[in-house]
Amino acid sequence: MQQHSFGKLAPVSRLTLGGGGLGMLWGETTFEECVATVQAAVEAGISLLDLAPRYGDGKAEEIVGAAFGGRLPKGVRVTSKCLLGDTPVEGVKERLRRSIAESLERLRLSRLDLFFIHSNVVPDDHPMRRRENAATRMTPYSRFVEHVRPVLQGLVAEDLIGGWGLTGIGYPDTIIKLLHERPAPAAVQCIANLLDSPGDAVTVHGAQSVERFQGQEIQCSVGDFGLGFRHVVYRQLLV
Repeated sequence: MQQHSFGKLAPVSRLTLGGGGLGMLWGETTFEECVATVQAAVEAGISLLDLAPRYGDGKAEEIVGAAFGGRLPKGVRVTSKCLLGDTPVEGVKERLRRSIAESLERLRLSRLDLFFIHSNVVPDDHPMRRRENAATRMTPYSRFVEHVRPVLQGLVAEDLIGGWGLTGIGYPDTIIKLLHERPAPAAVQCIANLLDSPGDAVTVHGAQSVERFQGQEIQCSVGDFGLGFRHVVYRQLLV
């Protein structure tokens, strides 16, 4: 399995095992089959496991915890996420810490290599914030900058997470703006499939593909990896 640099993080495999299939989002399987899938993927050289609490209500993380008993093979790294949404200012810190703690318990680990905000950072006054799902899917830019990012930096300083990242399927200009600010994210997840399509995860119309972000990450030393929607295995992109 080929390895490549991933922003300022440690090198990882060019292929990433996504947790959607492990969480049985794409169809029914068994716990034992999912455990065997993770073990086989790592044995084949995949060294980045992309997980989230939403992947089967924590099932994907439980599977990885069971697969390795809390002792990840050398060089294997895991991500998790938090669907922060429009959490009030006073609840941001507690929400992020609780999400990490619950993920670590399921994974049987003491640290996450990478922690993503699973909601989309969007302009404060954009019409999309009036959508029905805005409270759970969208985090206002000013709240992220003033209240979320400082908490994420503190979690890195505590070594509870190795770095933090953004979901890049929301409002592209806002994500690119954040890539150029400091402190910058360690990684951004963006769309990478033949149709440049986010499927039913679309939040705003317009170009959102990896081409919008490549070059931006290089300038900012940010890692990116593509989301192949409706596929279990996510394609890792070279930057």
